[in-house]
Amino acid sequence: MRIIIYIVISLISFGNVAQQIDSVDFLKGQIDITVDAEAKTVQGKVTYSFKVLKPTTSIFIDAQKMKITSVELDDKRVDFEYDNKKITVASDFKTTANHSITIVYTATPKKALYFVKDYEGKDQIWTQGQGKYTSNWLPSFDEMNEKVEFDLTVDYTKGFEVIANGKLVKTEAVNDSIQRWHYDMQQPMSSYLLALAIGKYDKVVETSANGIPLEMYYYPTDKDRFESTYRHSKKIFDFLEKEIGYSFPWQNYKQIPVKDFLYAGMENTGATIFSDAFVVDETAFIDRNYINVNAHELAHQWFGDLVTETEGTHHWLQEGFATYYALLAEKEIFGEDYFLYKLYESAEQLTALSKTPSATALLDPKASSLTFYQRGAWAIHALRNLIGNTSFKITIHNYLEKYKFKNATTDDFISIAEEVSGKDLSEYKKLWLENVKFPSQEALDILTKSSFIQEYLSLAQERTQPMAGKWKVLENALGFPTNDYLGQEAIYQLEGKTSPEAIALYEKGFATNNIFVRQAIANTLSTIPLDLKKQYESLLKDESYATIEPALYHLWSNFPEHRKEYLDATQEIIGFSDKNVRVLWLVLVLSTKDYQTDQHQKYFNELSGYTSPKHHFSARENAFAYLESLQAFSDQSLKDLIDGATHHNWRFRNSCRKILDKLLKDEKYKKKYVVLKDNLPKNQQDFLQQKLTP
Repeated sequence: MRIIIYIVISLISFGNVAQQIDSVDFLKGQIDITVDAEAKTVQGKVTYSFKVLKPTTSIFIDAQKMKITSVELDDKRVDFEYDNKKITVASDFKTTANHSITIVYTATPKKALYFVKDYEGKDQIWTQGQGKYTSNWLPSFDEMNEKVEFDLTVDYTKGFEVIANGKLVKTEAVNDSIQRWHYDMQQPMSSYLLALAIGKYDKVVETSANGIPLEMYYYPTDKDRFESTYRHSKKIFDFLEKEIGYSFPWQNYKQIPVKDFLYAGMENTGATIFSDAFVVDETAFIDRNYINVNAHELAHQWFGDLVTETEGTHHWLQEGFATYYALLAEKEIFGEDYFLYKLYESAEQLTALSKTPSATALLDPKASSLTFYQRGAWAIHALRNLIGNTSFKITIHNYLEKYKFKNATTDDFISIAEEVSGKDLSEYKKLWLENVKFPSQEALDILTKSSFIQEYLSLAQERTQPMAGKWKVLENALGFPTNDYLGQEAIYQLEGKTSPEAIALYEKGFATNNIFVRQAIANTLSTIPLDLKKQYESLLKDESYATIEPALYHLWSNFPEHRKEYLDATQEIIGFSDKNVRVLWLVLVLSTKDYQTDQHQKYFNELSGYTSPKHHFSARENAFAYLESLQAFSDQSLKDLIDGATHHNWRFRNSCRKILDKLLKDEKYKKKYVVLKDNLPKNQQDFLQQKLTP
């Protein structure tokens, strides 16, 4: 009999999957959880209040592979069915009736909530709900059209910071070792935007022009990097609020860096979590600053969080808008030439994509990130150009006001734009949103309204010309004051040639003292003429890790008799979060027979040590790549490679697996792994065994 009931309930549930959003409206979720870093579990309960919009015989809540202890409906314990994906409760739910459902559970999430160790070996925990779903750590709703006001209470070890969406209303001691944090939200949001971050943090709080608290978190050890990491943050916030023309919709705004994040950043409601690779010093700011990610995730607070797409077809309403407004914020900081060049650059990429089999329309739910982000931004820029600045800004305001705390489609947005502008936008929609081919000519027509773009394109047309025919044009491009993009283009057109004419232009390029022009020289001039040796050596003193790395390698390769001099000059430089300069330096030292030979073992140990999980995955990836080229893996780095091959960050995981697959083709390494296997954690043993089994 129970089997029959289960089948009936399952069929009812299946039939209601698509309709639940029409039948039931979940209003508020009170979450009370304890997070255990050692056991890697989340334990507690969640209570949802909901109202029935029209009669239904069951409701369901998404929950991935959890232990469900009990379910209460309106404070009474009830039977439920659970298939490791959904909790289903059958009842005679009447229209207009208000209910509550409480679920007591334990989750051991394999994704969406991650347990890592920070650089001090302390526990760090953070969420990433988009694409992986919050229902892996909290019974919630994978359907993004279901918006709920969430309040989160978390019990965790004293001495840590627990950060979540909303306002921290109070903290209290549970006992001598556990503290409780109470967070309150006042508006509804989709479940994938729930955020939780736990770790060792300090913070600085500023206030926006409109009175919004801006909480900027950082590791205590990164105090000296705070300013260069969060530079212009308040300016970006105030600019976007004014440019968008709609007040920031949430109580406060937090930004939290975490280790080994899956992406650059994630726009959780009022609480952006971002990769600590963007925690930079003054030098790294030049090449890998947080500005774009900062502005992009902040723009999502309106486009994605306040108004959310109904489905993947309309993903550009989130990513395209965030990309466009981030560019506008960068324009405010870096200037109009930067803005226009970035649009030109993306137009070139989109034009190239249009010629490939993977090209799609913007409204294809399977479109690439390049399409959703960059073509989406272009579609918005083109619309602004078409309907005018005033109509565009009114459109944005009306769109956000009409669909605030709701979901919207492309047609919803276009309808408002037509109403405001009085224009029929059917041709615009076909050209920019529905066509597979990117409208390159139309984009060019918009760009070439700028004299800078006209000048840049005129210079770019010289690429196919012989040096004799374009020498004067390139010289002019390197004149003072040198434009970043014209200067770089002139250097790229030299193509690393070392004729007397090219050398004269390189000398002019060095003399510009433009950091981006000099960086272009470092990256393209790999064979260094003696006439340029002194100027090239000056690149090692540039305030750019992206310049120093190639300059060091090329100098080391070109002038063996001066290797000691170059290695001495760069010995204390670390570089970006991937330790690009330091790792290269170690490899070059190990490849220099007459340089600090008594320290070679120490330096090899350091290089191998960067494969350890205690380092950022980008540094580990760098170290693995060099060790592969040297064919010099230690036993520990081989074990670290297995750890990397089972890592939660898929990009890093894939790079490790590629190296591992190559190593396992070598019988020497295969035998080593057979011996090392038993000393690995169980999940890594299982993975390696699969690799070793024919």
